[in-house]
Amino acid sequence: MVDSDFLSHPDLTEPVQRVKLYVNAVDQTTSDHLPDHALARHWHGTMTACTAAGNGYLSHGLYTSLAPMASIVAIRTMNDVGRITTPTIVWALRWIERNAEHLGIDIVNISVYADEIDQSLNHPVNAAVEDLVALGIVVIAAAGNNPQAPIRPPAAAPSAITVGGLNDNNSLDRSDDSMYHSTFGITSMQVQKPDVIAPSIWLPAPVLPGTAGSQQATVLCALDCMSDEHLMRQGIDLAIEANIVSDPTVPLEQFRHIIASGIRENMLINPWYKMVDGTSFAAPIVASIAAQMLEIAPSLTPHDVKDILQQTAKRLSGVETLCQGAGVIQQRQALTLAGMYSGRGTHSPV
Repeated sequence: MVDSDFLSHPDLTEPVQRVKLYVNAVDQTTSDHLPDHALARHWHGTMTACTAAGNGYLSHGLYTSLAPMASIVAIRTMNDVGRITTPTIVWALRWIERNAEHLGIDIVNISVYADEIDQSLNHPVNAAVEDLVALGIVVIAAAGNNPQAPIRPPAAAPSAITVGGLNDNNSLDRSDDSMYHSTFGITSMQVQKPDVIAPSIWLPAPVLPGTAGSQQATVLCALDCMSDEHLMRQGIDLAIEANIVSDPTVPLEQFRHIIASGIRENMLINPWYKMVDGTSFAAPIVASIAAQMLEIAPSLTPHDVKDILQQTAKRLSGVETLCQGAGVIQQRQALTLAGMYSGRGTHSPV
């Protein structure tokens, strides 16, 4: 996982520690443990890591990834002033190149991008992605969240599996699926991106532990569960202490409205999880499916993985191919086709 930064989270560390290594690409250091003191920069990477490999420990397995037994190497790229620079991303990718074999790294998920609008292989991030794929490593990149913006490195790298966004409208009814507002286009190398699309909104992800937001989420959810009598008798003091209300004489109806608004505005599911959106979270969903594919058929090459995902994807009707690539990933079909590759002794398409 190449991302902003990461925080130790039970969905990654319990009941088994599955974080192999924490790599700080900013300071160019490594550690056996993720940071345990929450900072703002930890939010994005923790959520993408749990989307890719979380086991839903805090939800008793309800909000789990598709690869809940996978091990991860977490690589920080955001500096202390909130910037992710191209040299830092390049260092991270080159570090993976040097260390992938002995750490057993098969898949790289990148939900960050470089500032430069350079879609050629002259850009060092794109070049590093191509080198990783040449080594047999699957590289998955988020397309971005602005359809008016150009595709940037690493999503512009030809061999990356670039993932755009699907809006499933939070339902199991496929007839109401539509595009998320993700980035798309044809690069200067005449490569169409994204390659596939995946769910990008209404996704459960952890509330960052140990933060003010986590404390407020706990209080809001507790207040929401109280009876009217309990809320007005004991909930007021709790809400005032948490800066949710300031008037101890607030009427019940208004108090309920404030609580509901706080839960809605913070996209809370419960005290430990919230809804998130963005192709940053679509990419790790695809990464977790790729992990399943490699579990079934370890001999698959990055080209095989990409080819299978595209072959089995389903196009959204009424949406231009330019926006969606091959279409919406289909997990079951991709795994079935991956199984057909297993034991064939060939990497040719089935």
